[in-house]
Amino acid sequence: MIHDILLSLISADTEPLPILEFTISELSSNFIHPGEAKILEDIVKIAGQYKDIRKFITKYNGSSPAGLSHNENANGSVEEPLSKGLYLQAFCDGMDASLEKYRQLVIDLEKRYLRAPTNSLLFIFHQIDRYQPLLCFLLKLISGIRSQRLHGCMILDYLQRNSLHGNKTICEAVQIIQRSVYVVFIKHLYQWLLYGRFVDPYGEFFIQHVGDSISHTSTVNHSSSMSAQAAHDSHSIQATIASDTNSINTELWRYEVAVSMLPYYFPYTWAENVLMTGQTVLTFNSNPKDMAKKLDFLDDSNDKPLEHASLWGDQEYEIFRKFYELQNEEVINVSKLEQIVNVIKTCVTEHLFVIAMHEANLSHQMRLIKDFYLLGRGELFHEFIKYTKTLMSNPINEASTRDLNRAFSSAGNMVGISEDIEQFSMYVPKDNASSFTYEANNYINFITLKYKVKFPLHLLFAPKVLDRYNEMFRFLLKIKKTQFDLEQVWTHHREIKFESNTKIVQFRNKLLFLIDNLQYYLQVDVLESQFSILMNAIQEAKDFEHIHKAHSKFQSSILGLCFLIPQTNAETNTTKVDFNGSVYVDNPVLTILNKILACIHLFCTLCMSIEDEVNNAQEFEFQKQEEAFDELMDSLLKLLVGMRVGPLSQLLLRLDFNYWFSLRTKSNKIHTSSITV
Repeated sequence: MIHDILLSLISADTEPLPILEFTISELSSNFIHPGEAKILEDIVKIAGQYKDIRKFITKYNGSSPAGLSHNENANGSVEEPLSKGLYLQAFCDGMDASLEKYRQLVIDLEKRYLRAPTNSLLFIFHQIDRYQPLLCFLLKLISGIRSQRLHGCMILDYLQRNSLHGNKTICEAVQIIQRSVYVVFIKHLYQWLLYGRFVDPYGEFFIQHVGDSISHTSTVNHSSSMSAQAAHDSHSIQATIASDTNSINTELWRYEVAVSMLPYYFPYTWAENVLMTGQTVLTFNSNPKDMAKKLDFLDDSNDKPLEHASLWGDQEYEIFRKFYELQNEEVINVSKLEQIVNVIKTCVTEHLFVIAMHEANLSHQMRLIKDFYLLGRGELFHEFIKYTKTLMSNPINEASTRDLNRAFSSAGNMVGISEDIEQFSMYVPKDNASSFTYEANNYINFITLKYKVKFPLHLLFAPKVLDRYNEMFRFLLKIKKTQFDLEQVWTHHREIKFESNTKIVQFRNKLLFLIDNLQYYLQVDVLESQFSILMNAIQEAKDFEHIHKAHSKFQSSILGLCFLIPQTNAETNTTKVDFNGSVYVDNPVLTILNKILACIHLFCTLCMSIEDEVNNAQEFEFQKQEEAFDELMDSLLKLLVGMRVGPLSQLLLRLDFNYWFSLRTKSNKIHTSSITV
């Protein structure tokens, strides 16, 4: 019977336990003392706990049969199996390793029993009872993983939250499990930081690949040595990079931080640094100049060292050694892991800074962004608007993109910048969903300026960054077109000798004054000053991270000062949904400016239709437009008074110099008492 008991203590495949039939038999009462019967029940309980743990380990450590799916509980309910994953497999392997001392104890008890068959049942229970807290704790971990449906890096977070315990055996077991799971985590981190890619077939890493452009067809065997895995991954990653070179600007931004997967003891800023470092390495590996050399290396049969095709060269072995030492430490050192990431990040950002400043000529590229997206070359877009006058009222069709590019190229040739203009092109999307910046229905609402990003500036000019530049571009182009229309009205009035109607002429001059000063505020007070701050920051920067932060601050500043950042005021009723489905509220100043621009558009349309004298109906229409304009200006000045900070005070001064507008509005007393120059 003792042999059956010892066999039951380490049995996981037999159903039921070998000793269980004896305990429920009526004969057991004839051979076992009532006191020993209770001890036997406790031993069977421990054996049952070990069996449940082993069943979980066998099911999820990759050694279970392929057809195994659902698990039936004791109450007869069917439990949905957990998602497969390398982290769950490592968790099971760690649990199996933590039970090795328990199994060795049972083996030693059997050897001892063979030497001394007189050992009692109480002696066996006394020896194995010290492992009962460990078995209960492991079952608790399993229950938590099942109930919370934990997956991937979530398991690391869960283990850390359950790592502190007063029982030394349990603490050692948790450390063993953590080390097993950290091996997979460190391999993923190593692959991402060193190669910009990682093998993650089950979506378990806190860096997630969004999209289906890459299919992972192989899995990582986490129990294999790290050196063999690194060599294999290096070859496969180089081949993957070679096939994805043409779409790097799309592929680069398909990676993002999955907050739910990030362990709580890693700050989000650290995760962003990891993401950016891997994206930087991915950018380096897709260098068009180096790609031909890499392909030649991959096809070369000569015995060349692998680091010749690597970004890191001789540093790769040193970085690999640090990761290898980290995964073999008894206690996982999070601070050391953060230090390694910071060292790698500093290395790649400094390298990227040198390439961006010297090979890509970042200063020149930023000036191109200013000249084109921010309308720094006003004469170019003046000619462009002149060439596209016939497209203003035409419906958008398949030929719109072609016509716009033809007009854009002609305007570039006219002002003599045909070389720089090759990096830009016009595009009108087929899905003509309205941009939140405009309300009128013409090509400016949907026009997109596409920019051929020069290597390695893909990290600086992400698709979302270019989208925000395009919002700025459409807003400035709208104002530029309005200014052009008013100049055309002035020319038309000169041609038909319209100066006799002083009211309309004064209204026209009032509109010209507003647009000219708004244009000056945008181009000089905002764009020129903020661009100077950006260029100074670029010149003083020592790595690419400082450039990235300065550029982000620059874009945020110009969008805010140009009223293009949506507000979150719940009292405003003007809410819309953007292309991504996000709900926002229009900036109130932008809403008023849009209405003013629409009012000016109606004025210009009416003026261009007049060939002779103004009749009574037209006179009445002009009067209505002027009244609407005065009300809008009154609202605009009220908002600017409340928002008057920095450059906005310059806009208020330019628009309401000597209180010319405020003295003519219904609320002149309020303005004259609150506005101070």
